[in-house]
Amino acid sequence: MSRFVPDAVAVVPPSPSDHCVLVAGRRLLTPFPRHADLSALGDDVTWVPLGALDGVRVWAAGLPEKIDTLGRWRPWPAVAATLAEPLAALAGRALQIVTWRRSHRYCGACATELADVPGEHARRCPGCDLYVPMQLSPAVLTAIRRGEEILLVKHTYGPTELWALVAGFVEAGESLEEAVHREVAEEVGLTVSDLRYFGSQPWAMSGPGVVLTGFLATAAPDAEPVIDGKELAEARWWPLRELPDALPPAYSISRWLIDAAAKAV
Repeated sequence: MSRFVPDAVAVVPPSPSDHCVLVAGRRLLTPFPRHADLSALGDDVTWVPLGALDGVRVWAAGLPEKIDTLGRWRPWPAVAATLAEPLAALAGRALQIVTWRRSHRYCGACATELADVPGEHARRCPGCDLYVPMQLSPAVLTAIRRGEEILLVKHTYGPTELWALVAGFVEAGESLEEAVHREVAEEVGLTVSDLRYFGSQPWAMSGPGVVLTGFLATAAPDAEPVIDGKELAEARWWPLRELPDALPPAYSISRWLIDAAAKAV
């Protein structure tokens, strides 16, 4: 199995055999080309180091618009749904870093254009010396079981047709576990116990720096969800042996959590 090691080591210029991930908006060029195949781009492209795939350097670059002559451009969900690890993780990292760089060009304190920090995915202001790292946005999601049932919800935004899990961003000064209890109480009016950490996943679909952290939890035998209709359109208990077809995609930690709960029955 291939192995991707992320880093920010910029040994420039890229070698002809290096892998490249091109991003235009929320689309990626597939399959990922070698640098030697991109001579048509010229020398004005800024290449950002992603790490190494089986010892070969990998680079990302953001383009103002897709160039159809280079190949097929696909949205992130389609790319992630068809790529195996570690290529899916590599693609997600490219999308997050390129998006962050595009949205963090100027200093928030003095409006001076930021400069890259060598060896880091970070920028520094040459005017006031403000250090701007690529900030993470942690979020939690929870698979809540009630006996041999799992609580699934439909959101009022995003892929509204999917049955998903209760989720939300962690607030300042809050632990991951505290965020779980707060989000569950706010979104479905429940109290959970037996909280167990499951795993985490960078999630480029929600924006740069988003990291999803999954938990398993248990609700009381008579617990019934109550929603306010703002973030959630519906919430109901599903038998783990009779889950709906419209579930999160197989490459998502949300689906991993649901599958793990179902296997435990």
